[in-house]
Amino acid sequence: MNKLTFLITLAAILSCTNLSGQINREIPLFPNGIENNPVSHPNVETVVDSMINPNSLSHANRVISNITTPTYTLYPASATVNKQIGVVIYPGGGLVNNWLDKEGIDLAIWLSAQGINCMVVKYRTNRKDEKGNFIIPINDYKGAIYLDARASILKMKELSDSLNFDKDMVGIMGFSAGGWLSERTVIRSLEAEGTVDWKPAFVGLIYHGNKLNALKEVKDKTKLPPFFMAVARDDKKLPMNDVIPFLSTLVEEVDKSELHIYSKGNHGFGLAYNNGHSVELWKNSFYSWLLDIYNK
Repeated sequence: MNKLTFLITLAAILSCTNLSGQINREIPLFPNGIENNPVSHPNVETVVDSMINPNSLSHANRVISNITTPTYTLYPASATVNKQIGVVIYPGGGLVNNWLDKEGIDLAIWLSAQGINCMVVKYRTNRKDEKGNFIIPINDYKGAIYLDARASILKMKELSDSLNFDKDMVGIMGFSAGGWLSERTVIRSLEAEGTVDWKPAFVGLIYHGNKLNALKEVKDKTKLPPFFMAVARDDKKLPMNDVIPFLSTLVEEVDKSELHIYSKGNHGFGLAYNNGHSVELWKNSFYSWLLDIYNK
């Protein structure tokens, strides 16, 4: 990192606070731009304000589409509670939107208050035609967001000294489509030749589990990082008959993994403010799981 880039990054870090309701500044994931970016849209980046739950920590609920320039937002842990763990969060949105607050910022605010350093990534999006087909060729698009995921992990590790956490304790988590991106990132790290420095140390999959074919094909599951998985039995988008058997297999075969199945919550519960008493505690279970796997 050159001196100018370091000073800009440091200034951004110092401007970040963990006050409830504050949305910290977005920082470009690729400060020098993206050469030959395969993701482009005829319209500018669009933000739609969805209904805000009164209990939302960010007091916002932005749904963002037409994203061509990925960014990240930092929520560092305060020095008094810092657990030296870092989490990169990918919101959901079906790969055409980012539900940035409900499935990103809200969790980052809460986790950082508990001592977990967080980064929320606004990754590039695709769009669909009137028949529901992706317009940007899917392989080109996948390559783009795989790059977003890899760059965000490397950036988080790069910040480990300034934010005072262990770069070997940096994991990822995603909601729905963000969970798919998290899963695919793990697979890509296993497929790469040699050791890569962007392999996540742990993975959280929140209401994702119906498209895990790549994970199923991993013969030696001891190579996988530990997984935390949370789903609701009444999720209308996830076929439980398919999801639960394989997620259970992951728990059985991947050390330190956990699966939490809640009776209520449906799909897209986020921090589950009004979705049920037990599902609202999933974030606490995730936090406690992090402490357990690192013997904190």
